Formats: sequence, C-alpha cells, structure tokens
Amino acid sequence: MKDPRKINWKKAIPLLAAILLIVCLCWYVSAYWYQFVLIRGKSMMPTYHPLQLVLLEKCVQEYRTGDVIAFRCEGFDTVLIKRIAAGPGDTVVIADGTLLVNGTPTPLYREGAFGFAGLLDREITLADGEYIVIGDNIAESKDSRYPQVGVVRPETILGRLVRSAAPKNN
Repeated sequence: MKDPRKINWKKAIPLLAAILLIVCLCWYVSAYWYQFVLIRGKSMMPTYHPLQLVLLEKCVQEYRTGDVIAFRCEGFDTVLIKRIAAGPGDTVVIADGTLLVNGTPTPLYREGAFGFAGLLDREITLADGEYIVIGDNIAESKDSRYPQVGVVRPETILGRLVRSAAPKNN
C-alpha cells in the first residue's frame, strides 16, 4: 500500500513546470506590456476614483495631449497619474485662471477653473519629449503647477492608462 503523504514527483513535475511558466509569463507581461494599477487619491476624479483598478499600457511609443499617464515623481517620491495637458513644442501658461496652450484655452479644462497657477503663472515652451500634466480634479491635484512635479520627461513615464476618458466639466 502506498503512503498518501508521499509526493509522486513524476506527476508533480509537469504541474510545477506549468505553474512556473505562468508565473514567468505574468511577470514578463507586467514588466514590459501591461500592468494593473490601483488609483489612490482624488486628483483624477471624476474620471478615476480612489481604489479603482486600471490597466497601464507600458509599450506606448508616443504620448498625446489628453492621454492619462503614470510617471515616477522624484519630488513626491511616488508614482503619479495625471492627464497630459500639453506636449513637445507647446507654449503653456495659466492666465486669469485659464490654461492656455499655444495662446488658446485648452478644451480639457473649463475657462477660469484654475485658482492656483504655480509654475505655470509664466509662459513655458516645452522642449522635445517634455509634457505638462494636470489632474482632472484641479483643486486636489499636485501636478506640473508644483515644483515637485514640474515638466514631465519621457524617462520618468511608466505608461498610459488604457481607458483615458476626457475630464468632465472641471
């Protein structure tokens, strides 16, 4: 009679190999292609809510105005999620509470919505690969208006959120 506590390695090895393969595949996909991210904080409300699970696409080659990105922020020692409000070559300023991109009010945020301009109180022209990012919840967001964030550079960008709906009436 066989001992039921004894492991039959000939049957267990294929199962262990399959588990190892799945773990390696999940790591590879998460490291280079897609990763789940948990939203913390209220800076992207109403588009994204605290404790909402979102998918981050890491294999993006090009970012555009309106995309929501995740990036490493050394100034706050964390990863932030914000919307790109302006990109390479754009001139940006907040005047009279309105975000102007190339002299025109951006359609991303309503006119007069900004009570705090911070670093964007003066005109900034973005160099190649530079982005201005702002949260959809302007009053709660720590973004490019703050010196801890400033201009976002491509080497700090982790990826783009798969579902980046436009902000609602900021």
